[in-house]
Amino acid sequence: MAAVALGIGLGAMPAFASPFHCPPHPIRLAFYRIGLFYTDRNGLDWDVAEELRRRSGCRFEYEVMPRARIWRELEAGKLDITLSAIATPERDRVYWFLNYIQLKQYVLLSPKLPAAIDSMDGFIQAGGLWRWAIVRSYSTSAYYDPLVVQLAAKGRVVEVPEEDFLFRLLAQNRVAGIFSTPMVYRQKLREFNLEDSVRVADWDKVSTPSPRGIVFTKRTFSEQDIGQWQALVDKMNRDGTMRKLIGRYMTPAETETALWR
Repeated sequence: MAAVALGIGLGAMPAFASPFHCPPHPIRLAFYRIGLFYTDRNGLDWDVAEELRRRSGCRFEYEVMPRARIWRELEAGKLDITLSAIATPERDRVYWFLNYIQLKQYVLLSPKLPAAIDSMDGFIQAGGLWRWAIVRSYSTSAYYDPLVVQLAAKGRVVEVPEEDFLFRLLAQNRVAGIFSTPMVYRQKLREFNLEDSVRVADWDKVSTPSPRGIVFTKRTFSEQDIGQWQALVDKMNRDGTMRKLIGRYMTPAETETALWR
């Protein structure tokens, strides 16, 4: 799938002088389509990116591309920032992560999956008849990730490039389950007419909600640079901006849980 360019040099410098040390080139930021986080210049990630652009005074270029390609482009030095990502030890070596929201992963299950299968361990033990779908290069949680590795070793994982494919496979009964969060599955269950058939369950009783971070590549941003961006994000949390942005897409109770502290 080709990347979609959303504009070059978005946001001229504001009238006041920016205290930021901006890169010499426009910051190349990529979105990926995922539920209420981003769809066609709307969603939480769009709002957060626009707030970063406005407050920093830096020039931005926006693109849209599949998640797996974003990681490749970041690694190749062709992108500088993305959003809605989970840190891992491997990623921490080459990227800075500034967390801005925390979300719990739920399992969405096909109505054809027997109700007796009520845990991921049970799903693994059920054998090769049932398969699971994940987005390629997507880390879910410290609890689920090792179990997905076990399933993949048994040939029972279907990898797809984007979130929509997960729900399409579920709607077609080609997989028994997927992972998702309320920010994503509420929209997608309606979109794929699955609200009355898919079972939503919490199989992870161990992990706390997983943080999602704004990803800055260390190739572009020094430790001193990232201190400026961290201060900016911290201010968005303190002044209520992040609460307001998240609250556009979640209930007050969900927003309270989702706020990164």
